[in-house]
Amino acid sequence: MNPPAERPAVPTARALYQLRVSGSIPADLVRDLEGVNMTVEPAQTVLYGTLPDQSALFGLLVRIHDLGLQLLEVRRITDEDIADTT
Repeated sequence: MNPPAERPAVPTARALYQLRVSGSIPADLVRDLEGVNMTVEPAQTVLYGTLPDQSALFGLLVRIHDLGLQLLEVRRITDEDIADTT
């Protein structure tokens, strides 16, 4: 029996995420979401920021849930998405 093949180490990369929540978020609640910026669009708030890994994303999702916010969408933003907006 052959030993299992070694997998090459994959470095964790920071990723930019965009999260949409229903309604507007009061400024004092946004302060609880450290490292995340926000813009307000009609009937939605868009949070965006670079997170170090998926566990940070899950932690942010838990905080959004704990704040009683309705999550509408989560998107990982790529370089192509950023280039399309410029």
